[in-house]
Amino acid sequence: MKRTPGTVAAIALAMLAVAVPAAGAQEQTREGYAAQVEPICERDKAAGEQILGGTKDNINEGKLTLAGRQLIEASSRFGATIRQLAAVPRPPADETKLQKWFKFLRIVKTRLGKTGKLYKEGKKLEATHESIRAEKSGNAANNVSFAFGFRECRLGRSRFS
Repeated sequence: MKRTPGTVAAIALAMLAVAVPAAGAQEQTREGYAAQVEPICERDKAAGEQILGGTKDNINEGKLTLAGRQLIEASSRFGATIRQLAAVPRPPADETKLQKWFKFLRIVKTRLGKTGKLYKEGKKLEATHESIRAEKSGNAANNVSFAFGFRECRLGRSRFS
């Protein structure tokens, strides 16, 4: 296939336009990634504490439907946070580790929602078991992300009740 000089020039310019930003773009570092995601996690943590405030009391007082709604809302909010975190550029060297972290975060989100659903159905014992599973998944997420030195992105017990 013959190409005209104009076509060759256009292709060369297009390749140069793609190559220049790539060469000028700086690769994300682990520290840079942590600095970008910590504020997102801090906002989620504050929102989660507000949403889940009084959940334990509601459970102890037998207000299981209310506690269930709180957990379902917290799960939904946590899902939005996971989507925000997923949008942050990741260090290529840590892609596998971060994929695993996101997998555990999604498991936590699902289990929080399921815990809420079980409380709404009045199934306190099953909900308690699911809450424990959510906490264990949170611990697994923390173990995977330990290398990043997260403070706000660590999942504590308060996220599960």
